Amino acid sequence: MNAKPLSVLAVVGLLVFAGTGGLAVQSTATVGDGDSQTQAQTQTHANETDADGYVFEQGSVCQPIEPLESGDPIDEFYDYRDHETHPEDGERLYSSYGTTHLQEDDTSILFLHDGPDGLSLVMVHGQLDGNGDPNYMTFDIVGLPGQAEWVVRNDAYTSETNRDEFHRGDGWANASWIQRGDRTGGGAIQGGLDGEFAVTVQPAFNDDATLTHENHGHPNPDFYGEGEVESWDVLSGSADEPDRTTLPSLEEPVTIRTGTCDDPSITYDRTDDAITASIGAATPDDSVAVQPTTGSTDGVEFERLEVTDVDGDASVTVENSSPEPIPESPENNASIANLAVTGDHDASATVTFSVDGDVLEDADLEPEEVALYERDGNGDDWSELETTVHDDGDTYRFSADGASLTDVAVAQAQPASDDSDGDSGTSGSEPSEQRANPIPGFGILVVVAAVSLVTLWAVRAYSR
Repeated sequence: MNAKPLSVLAVVGLLVFAGTGGLAVQSTATVGDGDSQTQAQTQTHANETDADGYVFEQGSVCQPIEPLESGDPIDEFYDYRDHETHPEDGERLYSSYGTTHLQEDDTSILFLHDGPDGLSLVMVHGQLDGNGDPNYMTFDIVGLPGQAEWVVRNDAYTSETNRDEFHRGDGWANASWIQRGDRTGGGAIQGGLDGEFAVTVQPAFNDDATLTHENHGHPNPDFYGEGEVESWDVLSGSADEPDRTTLPSLEEPVTIRTGTCDDPSITYDRTDDAITASIGAATPDDSVAVQPTTGSTDGVEFERLEVTDVDGDASVTVENSSPEPIPESPENNASIANLAVTGDHDASATVTFSVDGDVLEDADLEPEEVALYERDGNGDDWSELETTVHDDGDTYRFSADGASLTDVAVAQAQPASDDSDGDSGTSGSEPSEQRANPIPGFGILVVVAAVSLVTLWAVRAYSR
């Protein structure tokens, strides 16, 4: 057989095979194209990746810092002891025994600790066996991820003589301490801090604290006298001998965040059930991660707003609100969860949220039937946003690009529109290759016939 018939046979076979589509094309129905899906997955899991660096900000001051690494879990590093944690130990003076080398009289210290259990935000007030004054402090810690919690509380034992208070809300934590001059107060927060984050400490020292020497409520009214915190320090670097920076103000908030000092600044504050993120020195190309409250419904969590198109300064306020009907959703279904958002309407955001599988089952929804809606500027109507779903085991994660800084809601998506011809009976989301060949099996018959003819021609050519 000469080369020419073989070449023709190969080319004809490839053309016939490619022309039928057959095995050469295979598609999978997804929500969103590959590029947008990859980008959304990256944004969704941004809080699960290691951060590039950390800084603290207070007013116009910004400085890089490094977590203190000890190799110990934070509870062991802090080593808090009281009669409940160490019932058989005589050394249990309601204080931190693991940070004595960092403590100073009438001084509050703030630092990040990195250990095998993850990153923690740590605060210690006063000095064990010190000679300082009684001290009074209240911290509002705002911008916390939903996973964050108090893992060390100094003090948290049950007694009418313990006046310290610890609270955890949606997006924030709070604590008030009364600390004797020869003991410590403090605590540690952990969870959700191992990736990108920004957390603001709103301080109230001395007479500005919630509990003071005048209203501490101890059974012995003279047990705590007057005293004053004199210094608030941020620690960085070595866990044995860290660098120490004294903050310029005891009144101004401090933000500890990932990133560099070249990034836009961010400061969180809270009022009742809302939290506000104040963004500073941003450019329209910057992407600023804002931590929202989790939303109105258990099992549905708004995880992050990636805010862009901010020129200069802006603020974003978020608050949980009750589910309500979404007129544009099928049959005016009630939303699954809502988040009230107000802010600069020239800005936009990518919204990431998660929904437990049990919530979807109760709502009789498949993950692909979930969408994010935003309220229009007049507050009258809702618009559905293109929403990408990511299967993540028992919890499904979603992302939606291009949201305005306005109220958003999770609800059932609008059904896909029918084809324009109206009589195929297939939805617009049906893969195109399922509609391309109206006669099932016809392509295979064409291939068989073509190959047979070409083979017969090649054999006759060879016999010559």
